[in-house]
Amino acid sequence: MKSIQQDNIEDYYIWTNKLSKVYGTGTKKILAVDGIDFTMSSGVHGFLGPNGAGKTSTINMLIGAISITEGDAFLKGKKAGTKKAREFIGFLPQDPAFYEKLSGLEYLIFLARLNSIPKNIAKQKALDLLKFFDLLEEKDRKIKTYSMGMKQKIGLAAGLIHNPKLLILDEPTSNLDPLVRKKIIDYIRKISKDMSIFISSHVLSEVEQMCDRVTIINKGKIKLTDTVQNVKNWFSNSTNLYVIDTNSNETFLSVVKRLEMITNAWIDEKENKIYINTNDVEQFQKEIPKLIIENELILKSFYQPESSLQDVFLEIINKDEGK
Repeated sequence: MKSIQQDNIEDYYIWTNKLSKVYGTGTKKILAVDGIDFTMSSGVHGFLGPNGAGKTSTINMLIGAISITEGDAFLKGKKAGTKKAREFIGFLPQDPAFYEKLSGLEYLIFLARLNSIPKNIAKQKALDLLKFFDLLEEKDRKIKTYSMGMKQKIGLAAGLIHNPKLLILDEPTSNLDPLVRKKIIDYIRKISKDMSIFISSHVLSEVEQMCDRVTIINKGKIKLTDTVQNVKNWFSNSTNLYVIDTNSNETFLSVVKRLEMITNAWIDEKENKIYINTNDVEQFQKEIPKLIIENELILKSFYQPESSLQDVFLEIINKDEGK
């Protein structure tokens, strides 16, 4: 693996080197983020980990909300926490807070003015965002009367009001019902056509829908960074799991269990197909045609199932926990 120090930090939306965060002092020290190195190029990047893994602490250092204990972090070459870096990013926290006595329109105009956007442009920008998030009819309602889903949409709009180049989202679909979650995912997909997005989440099925690349963190350390497809392919190949369907699966199962390279074989109750684990893939693939012919069976399908991102995540975290 190439040393991260060799990279040009301006080539990356996020670049960290030995980034660390320690809370407390003396015997009460807690190492929340443990010297992590990772980069994010353009696109949509998922940041995954169980509760307490260090996700939010990392994000808070990137946006300048908390100090960095050790190491470095840069956003497109701008040091994390500086004014230039903050201007570069939009941010939606896990539990966003609002000036709830303001209307949706007033709130967005207020944020735009804080970002030195002229008043006439600020209003038009606010109206455009309200329209994009289907909130135009609710623009004059006080935010305190908004539903959870509406507040999340206003939170996204707030993160976009100053035209950032990178949008950072911390658990953007948490505490939302399934229909609203789907809408938020759809909005994020649309936004990703115009800017790069860094998403922290534990809802892996949603990350799989939204992200090009993922980084998995646990106990404050990076465990894996790669494209979603590469991660899934790696896990599928590493498990040596195959699915077979014939015109008589009971017959084939009884025969295939006799092979030495078979470590486990069973018929799935729902799919009624044979699932097989093997410790010698090449020999196993050679034996399958022989068994089909010798037992006068008809082979309907033979494939290696694709793993989900959740399969990979659980495998990595469980191994890390010694399970």
